Amino acid sequence: MRRTLLAMAVVFAALAAGVFWLRGGHEAAPPADTATVVSLLGSGDDDGFRRAARPGDIRLPRDHGSHDDYRSEWWYFTGNLTSADAREFGFQLTFFRFALAPPQPRESGWATNQVYMAHFAVADRTADDHRVAERFARGAAGLAGITGKPFNVWLDDWSAASTTAEFLPLQLSARDTATGIALSLRLQPGKPPVLQGDRGLSAKGAEPGNASWYYSYTRLPAAGVVAVDGVNFEVTGLAWLDREWSTSSLAADVVGWDWFGLQLEDGRDLMLYALRHRDGSLAPQSAGSLVGTDGSRRAIWRDDFSVAPTKAWRSPATGVSWPTEWRVRVPDHGLELDVRAALDDQEQDVAVRYWEGAVDIFPAGGGARLGRGYMELTGYRRPPANRPR
Repeated sequence: MRRTLLAMAVVFAALAAGVFWLRGGHEAAPPADTATVVSLLGSGDDDGFRRAARPGDIRLPRDHGSHDDYRSEWWYFTGNLTSADAREFGFQLTFFRFALAPPQPRESGWATNQVYMAHFAVADRTADDHRVAERFARGAAGLAGITGKPFNVWLDDWSAASTTAEFLPLQLSARDTATGIALSLRLQPGKPPVLQGDRGLSAKGAEPGNASWYYSYTRLPAAGVVAVDGVNFEVTGLAWLDREWSTSSLAADVVGWDWFGLQLEDGRDLMLYALRHRDGSLAPQSAGSLVGTDGSRRAIWRDDFSVAPTKAWRSPATGVSWPTEWRVRVPDHGLELDVRAALDDQEQDVAVRYWEGAVDIFPAGGGARLGRGYMELTGYRRPPANRPR
């Protein structure tokens, strides 16, 4: 749901700065201060692109691959990992594809209407340290691309690739010398994929076709190596994959969204996204899923849950106040949880500013940790220049 919107916003920001005239295959993004996610959504002409319209059209393994007839899509990996000496890490590795125009014949190996973006982040929870890197590339001349079978999505030397003819297991690989972080992680089969929304059709607004295709792997056992400043840590843990493609934009009355992907120690997984109006109320399309220990899914609709911030952290770098602790309630499933950022400062001040990071899950009001997860926050602005921070 939310990452299609983020992809659109970031790519429009990058286009405005001209970063797709690339040198050496990839280039860092421009400063993020010129745009917000919401201010850039919905730009461009959608004529010639397909739109998500009818529930039940997702087909696997076919849809692991690219959908160039839709404007945008992504493969979004997050997770929490632990080393043998109990050091804890969060990670994010995301690949976005974005079409500048509908599919058309290519005149040369450099001709393309596709651009790619990737985000890579490591949160060293034990050291209270979060680092993020970003790359862009043209979808031509081998700089970035997608193959369906065997599956592989890559941008330069960052990749997520199947290791057999099947989609899983997957090998994630990324290294960034500027930030000093690296990842080599093997994801094994866990729970089966979950179709979000109405049989995979996830509504973004009331208008016909204002929707995306959305499925998730909510629990993938992970093992490998995380490196920080040249020091390798052998780790194990759990990952989450969100997969989505769309041609839609954010409804005019929505200013941002809050997303939660929570893996509980009792074996259940909870996904919620809350689309926020300017007055703080939630759009009717806000929704989620509860995935049982056996992989079965129970849909959660707007009236089935509530989320409310209980603590905020103000970024010294940008002045934005991010809600980093939340009370999450899903009464019909007996869930009343406190979700707390593992590190307050997991702000991603890249092409477009957002907050994405590792969280811990506790019983509401206190108690032992019930699990870990990831959270994404968008649409929060810096205070006006004349207001004290």
